[in-house]
Formats: sequence, structure tokens, C-alpha cells
Amino acid sequence: MRPSGERELRGHSSIVYRLATVPTADGVLLASGDTQGGVLLWDGQTGERLTEPVTVDGVTVSDLAAVNLGADGWALACCGSDGVTLWDPRRIGQPGYVPRRLLDTGTSALAVIPSEPQLIVLAGVTAVTVIDPASGREVFSFPQPPHPKGHIGDQVYRLAGVRFDDETAGFVAARYGGALEMWEPAGNVWRQRSFSLGVLGRGVLTAFDTRLAITARRGVEVWDLKTGERTARGELDTPFEVLAPVQLGQQTVIAAAFRDHHECGVQLWDPQDPAALSAVFNRHGPAFGDPRLGGATINAVTSIACPDGKTRVASAGNDGCVLISAPLDEHDLVAGQRPGPAPPQGGGGNFARVRTSDGEIVGLWFARTGDARDRGLIEAVLFREDLGHLLGAEHRVVPNTYDDSGGAFVMFGHHLAPGEPGHA
Repeated sequence: MRPSGERELRGHSSIVYRLATVPTADGVLLASGDTQGGVLLWDGQTGERLTEPVTVDGVTVSDLAAVNLGADGWALACCGSDGVTLWDPRRIGQPGYVPRRLLDTGTSALAVIPSEPQLIVLAGVTAVTVIDPASGREVFSFPQPPHPKGHIGDQVYRLAGVRFDDETAGFVAARYGGALEMWEPAGNVWRQRSFSLGVLGRGVLTAFDTRLAITARRGVEVWDLKTGERTARGELDTPFEVLAPVQLGQQTVIAAAFRDHHECGVQLWDPQDPAALSAVFNRHGPAFGDPRLGGATINAVTSIACPDGKTRVASAGNDGCVLISAPLDEHDLVAGQRPGPAPPQGGGGNFARVRTSDGEIVGLWFARTGDARDRGLIEAVLFREDLGHLLGAEHRVVPNTYDDSGGAFVMFGHHLAPGEPGHA
């Protein structure tokens, strides 16, 4: 256990890629899947490892989810290149136990539709399919577009089960390129629901009650699926990689994971008070155990409602580790808390903006020449200084001969640095 009260869970030999919680009569299980097709089960409250690694796929565990099979209890659904299997969490790791195979074709994503009974929606190479997991019956499907060699096309690659109102549940499908589609049952057929969310940023979304949270334009937005209206927006200016709902008392907040060069971690954000954030917790890293690679990428986040009545958040990253936070509550959210990590180098005299006579920002100055050649640091500064529009521009590093401050300029496009011949 870390001094912060976070539990550090190790046992995977590769990148931990997916997480899911499974309710049991005794509490809650935490399942973690890795990029070598292995799954581990943990006690969600204590962090105790309950099984040795079990191989559920030949390559990578693409997705995990808990699904309620009714009289047969809860199952852990696992998908990957080998297909989709349903595992009884009480029997995982037992000699001779064979899970139930639901689909034999490769699948990249799955989600549980919160209907009665629950359904599973799967994104495969050739089709998006809705299946009744209790019977294995296909309920609905539509074809994926062709997948041109060397090009990702516009296939569906992210899914989320959603509730549109008290009577209707369906799913959201995200395509490469950012397009979002919503599907719902209408009698004996399924139809695409008319709904405009614009373009999804970074392919990150999560659903809770009748709302959908997405990353968009360097922030987080929440949409009410009943009314089609946006109900909250966080101007957080942080590149969040993962979102997950967290129930704290009577309110639902969002756990958001970020990676910003040498730092990564998770923060809570309150859609009811968009200026309220928690401090950063569950800091992973370094990536792949190598300090030269900076902070880890957090691939998955999930909330754990523990039997002791406390709420914790688990996260998994490419450092091969699962972290379970200390107990969290609504008092951890503070208005005005800084989103993401602190500005690189603190900004206090270590870097500055370079402007034209018209006030346009066209470059940066760094006190250390080495920092001006650090691509990761440059990206972090651009994000923190709200200069993300410069990320795609070509840049040059120019030693500072303009004054006695030393260091170097990073100039974007064809703009000249102060002190360069021809600079106005």
C-alpha cells in the first residue's frame, strides 16, 4: 500500500488494458485483462489477488464487462481476437472449468445494454451485433464497412450501453473519425436514433443513467439522452484518455484519466459543478517501467462500490500495474482545482510565449536549450498554454542571440525568432 492509501496491484506480465467490476454475494470482484490475453481477479476492497493469471484470449483482452444473466447470476464477458467468452467468476481458475463461448469471430469492443434482460453489443471486424447472452441468440446486427488494407476506414470501434428513458435502452457506437451513432429498439426492429453530438474528440465516452459523457474540444461534455441537450461542459484544457462514472453519495461524478508527458493520473470532475475537480490520484508510471518514457498511459478506469460502503476508483496502465485509490467522497471535489499536472517547469521564468507585433503567438522561448528540443515537453507546454493549434505546425529551434537570457526559441511555421536576420 502506498502512503496515500492507494493499493498497488501487480501480477500481470504485460500492459494492463481493461478493467471491469463484477458484483458477488460477498462484495465485488475487480477483473483486469492484459495485452497477452490474461485476466486476473482481485478483491475490489482489499486488493487481494484471488486467482493466478487465466488466459482468455490468444492475443489481447480487447474488452471486459460484467453482465447479469438473471437466474444464472453475473458473468464476466471477455472479448478479443479469439471471439467472446462468458466466464463464471466463481469458477475462474478452477481445474477443468471451460467458459461458455458466445462468438467465434474476433471482436474489438463490447458493451452491456442496460435493458431487461441485459443484452451485449459487440463490434467485430465484419459486423456490429447485439446478442442475448443468456441464450446466445442474435437480436440485431448491421455490417461494418470494408476495412481497406492500410487504412482504418470508418468502422465502429467504441461502444457504450445507454438508457434513453425509463423504458428504452440501446447503445452508442463511435466510428473512426469521431462520428457517433445511437441505436434503439423499436418493436421488433432496431433503428438509428436522430441525435446530433457533433464530432467525438479522442474516441472517449462513457454513459450513466440517461446521460452520455464525451471528450470534446479539450474538455468534457455531458448530454442528456432524453432531451438531446448538452447539460454540462468542463473547460478543462486537459487531454483526457479515459472517462468512467463514479457514484459518490447521491451524485454521479466522472473519473477522468490523463497523460501529459512525464505525468499521468486520475481526477474526479463534477458535471453539476463544472469548476470542481479533485486532486490527482492513482499516478501510474513510468511507462513500461522506463523513466525515459515519461508517465504511463492509463488504459482503463472503473469505480468500485465496496461492501464497507466506501467508493474507490481502480485504474490500469502500460506500467503493468493496477491501482486502487483510497476511499473517495464528494468532499474531494474542490472548485478551482487545477486540471491535469502543473505546468511544465512551472512556467516561472523557464519558458515564455513569442508574439508578433499583432499579438499572435508564433513561438516559445525556453531557458534551457535542451528543453527546446524535447518534443514531449513542447507538446505539454502547448496544451497547458492553450496553444494546441500549433501542434501540427513545423517548428525550428533557434539559439537565443537576442538578449542575455540564453536558452533557445522554438518557432512555428515560417516565423523568425527574435534576433534572427530579417526579424522585424
